[in-house]
Amino acid sequence: SYPVLDEVVSVMNQYSEYSLNISGHTDNVGDDKLNQNLSERRAKRCYDYLVSKGIAAARIAYAGYGETKPVGDNKTAAGREQNRRVEFELYVK
Repeated sequence: SYPVLDEVVSVMNQYSEYSLNISGHTDNVGDDKLNQNLSERRAKRCYDYLVSKGIAAARIAYAGYGETKPVGDNKTAAGREQNRRVEFELYVK
């Protein structure tokens, strides 16, 4: 995942007017509370990495959504894999 994170750093450095929302997600396997916590930790790890690379913390927000926003079918292994993700949303304030 570091190559993707480094691309985000590059974009954020190139476009100083951009801000970023980071969203962590999980599949539906396991306890709801644990999945919520896992999704928050996924998003926070990305946030911490970007800040460690010099991106201003004020330009980044992060949140975990647990298993509440699936993009794939949790009944299949492929769908669950799609749901274990972090999404980056760039925007201009």
